[in-house]
Amino acid sequence: MPTPLVFTPSPLLWAVLAAVSLCALGIVVGRATGRLVYLFGSADPSRSSEPPAEAGSPSVLRTARSRALPGQEGASDAPLGAPSRPPPASPGLDPGEDDGPPPPRCPHCRAELPFARGFPVVTARAFRQRGVCPHCERRVRPHPAVIIGTALLFALVGALAPWHVGDWSPFGVLALLWLIALGVPLSVIDLRVMRLPDALVAPAYPVAALLLAAAVLLPPVGPDLARGSQALVGMVLITVLYWLMWRIKPGGLGFGDVKLSGLTGLYAGWAAGPVGALVAAFWAFAAFSLVGLALLALRRITRAEPLPLGPFMLAATLATALAGHPLLP
Repeated sequence: MPTPLVFTPSPLLWAVLAAVSLCALGIVVGRATGRLVYLFGSADPSRSSEPPAEAGSPSVLRTARSRALPGQEGASDAPLGAPSRPPPASPGLDPGEDDGPPPPRCPHCRAELPFARGFPVVTARAFRQRGVCPHCERRVRPHPAVIIGTALLFALVGALAPWHVGDWSPFGVLALLWLIALGVPLSVIDLRVMRLPDALVAPAYPVAALLLAAAVLLPPVGPDLARGSQALVGMVLITVLYWLMWRIKPGGLGFGDVKLSGLTGLYAGWAAGPVGALVAAFWAFAAFSLVGLALLALRRITRAEPLPLGPFMLAATLATALAGHPLLP
């Protein structure tokens, strides 16, 4: 006689356990990716992206000395308010020429921190393990918004996973976590300095493509060639759409948004098809316009100040992926 099953976990219990486990994982991932935020500054030298430091601290004095020109070590001892001498132009560059955004740099000593080829990680082992710059040996703290956002969104994926057993495979869940792990720091960077760095956007494509390919080709969900083709059509469709908008009016849309659009189209097409990808793009622009109008009404920004589109693109894509269908009224 078979023994009755005394304890059968319900989907709600699985959702709670998955949410707690992924929330803890999100905190770990957020601490690692949150350190990358301060490495990316604005291409405009008048905008500083360094974390705040106390006036008169040794770090400020060291930074001032390191920025002094050769033969002008006493320039930092000039009286406060005295006019500073502009730095000489770099050889081979016109004074008004834009040489593009700066590479990833330590926010303290401004030394360049190269990334590993094809991966969104710094090559220096000290930075990867402890967040310490290998040049000045000062620690770069993670951005708190990245830790909180990554942990909450990881927990949300864990809470929804038991209810999407027929749609999400383990590889699909990993693909969503990958989108969150890079999407949150990209959003924070874009909000801070209006940049979507290639060092984070470019590695997102191959990993996302491999995870989504495994999700649509391997059991328990796959093989589902139709869903894979929908993902590719969504990626091409959204990329062409953003490229055309950038081509028609380059000043109204940044090329970093065009580079990111293929990733958002890939995820939205995988979750909701080409129609879902187009609807996600619509909601991104709609939310972008509403927030911009609200900030203008509150006089927080002016018409001349730009507003980043990247966070809205990523948010609409993630909402479409979590819903699993086009976000139509």
